[in-house]
Amino acid sequence: MTFGLLLSHLPHVQESRLHYDAMLALHAPAPCKFAAFWQRVKTFVS
Repeated sequence: MTFGLLLSHLPHVQESRLHYDAMLALHAPAPCKFAAFWQRVKTFVS
């Protein structure tokens, strides 16, 4: 999303940015449990 399109409504820019950041936080990648497990196995074996 580009905030340049919101320049005509300047008071809403910060509000839109907060909403956009919140949406990104909802889809934050979670660490893969299998990958963490596999790393522990590799360090244990080696």
